[in-house]
Amino acid sequence: MREKYFVKQLAIFLIPLLIPVIILGSLSMFSAQRDIKADINQNSSFLLQQSKTQLEMILNELDTLYLALYDNADIFNELSAVLKNPSYTYESSNTNRIISSFLNAFTSSKPYIQSFYLYVDNPYNRFLSSVDGLVTLDHFYDTDWYGQFSRYEGPPAKWTARRELKFYSFETKPTAVVTFYNVLVPRKIAIILNIRPKYIESLLNDITRYPTQQMFVLDENSQVIFSNGRGELPQHAELLKIAEQPESFFDMDTPAGKVNVTKVESERYKWKYVSVIRHSELYKTPSRILYYTLVFVAVSVVCGFLLTFVLIRRNYKQLKMIRMMIKAADDSHLLLRPPAKVKDEYSLIVQNMMTHFIEHRYIRTQLLEKKYRLQVMELLALQSQINPHFLYNTLHSVYWESVALTGKPNKASEMIEDLSDILSYSFSNPTGTVTWENELGNTISYVNIQKKRYHDKFECIYEYNEELARLYTFKLVLQPLLENSIYHGIKEKAGPGLIKVKFVRRGEQLSLSVIDNGIGMTAERLREVRHRLDADEERTEHLGLYNTNKRLKLTYGSAYSLSIRGKPGWGTKVELVVPCVWNEAELSGRERSDVS
Repeated sequence: MREKYFVKQLAIFLIPLLIPVIILGSLSMFSAQRDIKADINQNSSFLLQQSKTQLEMILNELDTLYLALYDNADIFNELSAVLKNPSYTYESSNTNRIISSFLNAFTSSKPYIQSFYLYVDNPYNRFLSSVDGLVTLDHFYDTDWYGQFSRYEGPPAKWTARRELKFYSFETKPTAVVTFYNVLVPRKIAIILNIRPKYIESLLNDITRYPTQQMFVLDENSQVIFSNGRGELPQHAELLKIAEQPESFFDMDTPAGKVNVTKVESERYKWKYVSVIRHSELYKTPSRILYYTLVFVAVSVVCGFLLTFVLIRRNYKQLKMIRMMIKAADDSHLLLRPPAKVKDEYSLIVQNMMTHFIEHRYIRTQLLEKKYRLQVMELLALQSQINPHFLYNTLHSVYWESVALTGKPNKASEMIEDLSDILSYSFSNPTGTVTWENELGNTISYVNIQKKRYHDKFECIYEYNEELARLYTFKLVLQPLLENSIYHGIKEKAGPGLIKVKFVRRGEQLSLSVIDNGIGMTAERLREVRHRLDADEERTEHLGLYNTNKRLKLTYGSAYSLSIRGKPGWGTKVELVVPCVWNEAELSGRERSDVS
C-alpha cells in the first residue's frame, strides 16, 4: 500500500515534467537522423559514381586490346598462323617479337594490369602471354582461366572472376587477381586480361569517409571482386540481398548490427558498387542527443523523487495506521477496536472500516458454525440410511429363510449368496488394494447373478495364468467392464451371447481385455464414446466405464491407456493397459502420489 501510493504520487509529479523533455529530445534525434541519412546517401552515391567512372576507364583498356588484336585482320591472321604452325619461320618470329613488344609496353605502362593472354584454337595448346610471349598450357603457371573458357558453350560473352595465382612453385601465399574474360568465339578465340585488385582497392580506400565504412564492387554473380579492406565483408546471403534490392538507398540488419547501404549499378558490366556504413558510426550525433536527453530525464526523476518524498511524508503516519488496522482485521486472533474519537478524515475512515470488519468477522463465524453442523448432520443421515453391517446381516437372514423354504440351496439363495459376497467385497475397506484373483472372484459372483437374471442368455469365459492373478489392483475395476458388455451388448442381442475376459502380460504392462459378441457399435457411436472418455465427462450412460477410466487415469497417469473397438453385429472389445504391480505398497504409493 505504501509503495503503490508513493509510486502514484511520483508519477503525478514526474509526468508533466518529463513529457516536454522527452518530446524535445525525440524530435531532435529523429530530425538529426533524417538529415544525416539524406546527406550520407547523397555523398555515398557521389563517391560510388566516381569509383564507377574510374574503374570503367580502366576497363576500357580491354577494348583497346580487342581493337588492336582482333579487329585488325592482318595482325590477327599473323598471330593465328604463329599459334597454329608447328615450327617458326623467320617471318613468324619477327611478327611474334613485334606483337610481344607491343603487349609488354602496353602492360608495363599500366600499373593495374598484371598480365594479358590471347588464345586462338590450335592443336598445340599455345597462347600468347604478355609475360612470357608464346607459351603452352602445360608449361605455364596460370592455366585455371583456360578451364573456365573451355567449359563455356554459349554465345560470345564477357564476364569477371576473382582468382588466386602462384607465380612460382616456392610461393606459400597466392596473389589475388581479377580476370576479365572476353570470349570472342566459344572454345576457339578469347582475350584474357588480369587486373591487380590492390590498385583498385587503394582507390576505394582513399575515397572512404568513415573509419568503418565498407566499399566494395560486386560482379554479375554477386561476388566481391574489389573492396577497401575495412572490416569483415558481409556473408554471401547478405550480398545476394544487397544485389537483389531494387532501391539504391536502404537499411539492412546484419549480425554486427543495423547498417546503411548505398548502391550504384553499372549497366555495361552488370556490376554493383556498394557502400555500407554502420548505424553506430553514422548516427553519432543523434546518439549524443539521446544521451543528453536521458541525463535530463534522470535529473528530473531525482528531483521529482525528492519532491514527492517531501509531500507524502505528512500523510505517512495516517497511512501506516490504516495499514496496521487492515492487517489486524485479517488476523482472527487479534482484537479489533475502532478509534474512540474522530479527529480528522483519516480517523473517520479507520472507524468505518473497523466497524465493518468487526461485523463481517461475526457473520463469518456464524456461517462457518452452521456449515460444520450441516456437514455433520449429512454424514449421520448417510450413515443411518446405508449401514453396511445391517445390509450384510439382513441378506444372510434372507438367505437362510430361502434355504429353509425349499430345504436346500436354490437359485434365489445362490443369488443372495453372490450378492452378499459382492456387498462384503465392496464395503470391506473400499479404498484398499486386492489381487486380480480377488477381483475375478467378485466379478464371477456378479456374472452368476446376471446369468440367472437373464436365464443363462450368455456364457463368460476367463483366460489368464496364475502368475498374473497374483498382481495387485484396486477394487471394482473388472466388474464395470462386464456390466457394460451385458447391458449394452448382450442384452439387446437376439440369441445366446459370449463374453471373454483375457489377461496378457506385455513386458511390465498388463493388458486386460473384455470381448463380447453383442450388437456392437457403429463408427459414429464409437467416436462419441471415445470423445467422452477423452473429455473426462461424467455421464449417466456407461457410468461404470467412465468411472473406471477416471480412477485408472488418476492412479497410473500416462502409464495407463484404454481402447474401444467395435463393429455392428459383431461385438465390442474394451482393452485396458496398466502397469504390472507386484506388491500392495507399490500401488498404495501410486495412489498417494496422485492425491498429493
